[in-house]
Amino acid sequence: MSKPDRIPEPPGLIRMRRWATGLLLAMSILFVFSHIWIPPGELWGDVWGYVRAFAEASMVGGLADWFAVSAIFRRPLGLPIPHTAVIPRNQPRIADAVGRFIADNFLKPELVAERVKDADLSEGLGKWLADPAQSGAVASELVIAIPTLLDTLDDDTVANFLRSQAADAAQGTQVAPAFGSVLEALAEQGRHQALLDTGLKEGFRLLQEYQGLIRVKVRERSGWLARLAGIDQRASESIVRALEDLIYDAVHDPHHPIRERINDIVTKFARDLKEDPVLQARIGSWLREAAAHPTVAGVVEAGWSEFKSALRRDCEDPNGRLRDWLAGAMVNLGAGLLREPEVRSALNARIRALLVDLAARHGEDVAKLVSETIRDWDTQTIVSKLETNVGQDLQFIRLNGTVIGGTVGLLLHTGSLLLG
Repeated sequence: MSKPDRIPEPPGLIRMRRWATGLLLAMSILFVFSHIWIPPGELWGDVWGYVRAFAEASMVGGLADWFAVSAIFRRPLGLPIPHTAVIPRNQPRIADAVGRFIADNFLKPELVAERVKDADLSEGLGKWLADPAQSGAVASELVIAIPTLLDTLDDDTVANFLRSQAADAAQGTQVAPAFGSVLEALAEQGRHQALLDTGLKEGFRLLQEYQGLIRVKVRERSGWLARLAGIDQRASESIVRALEDLIYDAVHDPHHPIRERINDIVTKFARDLKEDPVLQARIGSWLREAAAHPTVAGVVEAGWSEFKSALRRDCEDPNGRLRDWLAGAMVNLGAGLLREPEVRSALNARIRALLVDLAARHGEDVAKLVSETIRDWDTQTIVSKLETNVGQDLQFIRLNGTVIGGTVGLLLHTGSLLLG
């Protein structure tokens, strides 16, 4: 059995135990004294009978209650008396009973549903998060825990995981259709035209920059007679001007044939990405090869290492941005919940369903955990825990037993005199 640290007894329990034991000792001394000495005189002799009866009954009552209270937790005086040390002997049964009690009275799905059916759980959550002090404290605790979490992660394991995830994601049957849908949506909205405009403008700039090279190429392909007559210069000039006019028209005319043709190409490519298995397999092969390349693996490892270092530096910095961002995000979330009753209503429905589901799926597990925990406690530990919580009241019982026993003794003595 595990042996948690023993709980120190509270001062109140110690004080009440001393009072109860002291009163029992006082009644015992009075009982002995009342039998070895009798005051002179008939009147005092009669009174002394009441004293003796009170002391005797008080001592019996105090001893009986001491025995009863002690028998709950241990064997009185260490004697093997049957049906004593009730708690230590029945620890397994008590453990099962406590676990069963929790499961039956707190974690039954129908009971959980009844308790939370009218509760605005998300409003309480919103108020708690909207308090900057609460959100700031939670954010600080999260940030403090991050470096410890990073220390538990093995770099090679994380890098291998990231590479495997990248390889799994680089499946043509998954990536290509998704990219095709995105491209199709962009084409329907005409967003690809901005890329085309940029391409045409860049083409015009390149034509201006390299028109000398065009002239050289035309001259090289012209015969000596054409060069002698200057035909090559006029031809190259015509080619450059024709290309400039074509690009200019394509840039400024939204219905230019070049644009229409590019629209058709984009639309067809998007459709093929979504429907053509050959193209999907080809893209998947390219992506897998890229993900398996040593350069990509090195980039993944370096990226993880740099990310971890940057995250650690920010967490260790008292003025780090992550702490403020987390606190601000939680405050905004709490304020948003308080502003939006419809969101709270929807969230409440989900939280209630989640709590009921958790109770249904894990109620027995919680009961088992409680039972096994109590079973594994050291016997002295469970006795100490229970005695610490209820022992003070049990010492009151000892005090009451001593006083009430004496009172009953007086009544019995009086009754015996009257009957005699």
